[in-house]
Amino acid sequence: MSEWAYALDIGTRGVTGLLYSKSAQGIEIHAVETQEHRDRAMRDGQIHDVRSVSAVIQEVTRALENASGVSLKAVSVAAAGRSLQTVTANATIPLLVPCTEEDIHQLHMVAIESAKSKWGFEARANRKPSGLLHCVGYSVRDYTLDGERMASLVGQSGHEANVSLIATFLPRAVIESLDAALTHAGLMMRGLTLEPIAALYALVPSSMRNLNIALIDIGAGTSDIALTGDGSVRSFGMVPVAGDEITEALEQALFARFSCRRARQALPRYGFHRRGGRPWSSASPLL
Repeated sequence: MSEWAYALDIGTRGVTGLLYSKSAQGIEIHAVETQEHRDRAMRDGQIHDVRSVSAVIQEVTRALENASGVSLKAVSVAAAGRSLQTVTANATIPLLVPCTEEDIHQLHMVAIESAKSKWGFEARANRKPSGLLHCVGYSVRDYTLDGERMASLVGQSGHEANVSLIATFLPRAVIESLDAALTHAGLMMRGLTLEPIAALYALVPSSMRNLNIALIDIGAGTSDIALTGDGSVRSFGMVPVAGDEITEALEQALFARFSCRRARQALPRYGFHRRGGRPWSSASPLL
C-alpha cells in the first residue's frame, strides 16, 4: 500500500482537505472534506483571522482522520495572494558526464537564485521592498542542450545544459499567516505551491501546452490565471477580483449582510444562468 498524503486548499470562502496516494496509474483520492468559513476570516486570499481559519482547518482535519483512521500531522498547501510577483530566469551549467537528476536539481536552484537576484534588482530600481517577498514556487518553461530544445535533460550528453523557468514570489506575511494557522491546528507545512500552478498541472497536461490556453480559476477572493503556449507555461498571475465583489455589491445594493453559508444557500433559489434563465444548481455544469 502506498503512503497516503494530505493536501489543503485554504481559500477565501472555505477550506478543502484531500487525502490521496500516488501509484503507477496516477493519483488515487481516498477522502475529501470541505468546510466553509463562519465569517470573513479571509479576504483576497489573505488570512485576516488566524484563529478562525485554524478552527476550520481543525474541523476538516478531524473529519478526514475520522473517515480514514489515519493520524494527520503534515500537510501540503496551495496558497493564493493578491500580491503575486513572477520573474523569468535562466541558468546554464556545464556537462562533463550524462545529465542526472541531481544535475537538474542544481540547474533549477541556480535559476531560482538568479530570479531572486533579478527581482531584488528590479525592486530596487522601482523602489519596492524586495526583502518582504518570498519565493514559493516555480515552473519550468523549457530546457535546452547546446542550444537545442529538449523535453528532458536526464541522460543527455553535451557541453552545457540550460533551463528557463518562471519563479513566483509572495509577501512573507501571506506565508507566515498560513504557517501560523497550520501551527494552531496542530499541522506542519510539508510543501507549498501556488493555486494557479496547482490548477494548471491538474487541468492542462503537458501534451496540451502547445495550445495558447488561458486557464482562469475564479474563486471567492482571487482569480488565478495561468497561460500556456509553445509547449510550456508562459506566465502566472492573480488578481483580487472574484466572487466576493458580487456579494459585496449585493450587500451594498440591498443594505444586507450575507455570510458565506447563507450566500451559498441562496444561489440555488435565486441565481440564474444568463443563457436560458434556468435556476442555478451545484449539480448543473456552468460550461
